[in-house]
Amino acid sequence: MSSVDLQPVHALEVPTRAVSLLVPSACVAEVVSPTALVSVPLSPEWVVGVMGWRLRPVPVISIEHLMGRGSSASGMERADARLEARRRNAGKIVVFYPLPGRKPWEFFGIIAAAEPQSRVVDSNALAESVDVPGNIYIASALRLGDSILSIPDMDALSAAFYP
Repeated sequence: MSSVDLQPVHALEVPTRAVSLLVPSACVAEVVSPTALVSVPLSPEWVVGVMGWRLRPVPVISIEHLMGRGSSASGMERADARLEARRRNAGKIVVFYPLPGRKPWEFFGIIAAAEPQSRVVDSNALAESVDVPGNIYIASALRLGDSILSIPDMDALSAAFYP
């Protein structure tokens, strides 16, 4: 047999306002409801703030702003937006395990627009890869059902987070 049968991979679809991300479930530590975020002075626009999670400080980012698809907002406007999102109880924060090569306590979070959904990616799904407009933070994309899910480039994220 010339083709290799791949074992199914359990993944999470993380919907954001810009794209739906597809990440292996093994990369996700926990999905939490939005909590109080503390602003980080002089941080890039895509750093929304830091939250306390399991006695650890966890930076929370907006993937939309990182990808250049978010609206430009001042720190005060970002804080107001966070308060409004919490008031509406919209979305979730997906806490990720540290990226490869980072310290074991360097978790990070991404703001999701809604509750992430479980997906199973098998060799049939891999055959459904699609071309997406270039963005350095997206490695590839797959079509699962009616959805196109973007697979983040973890090396590019690491380079952005830790220049």
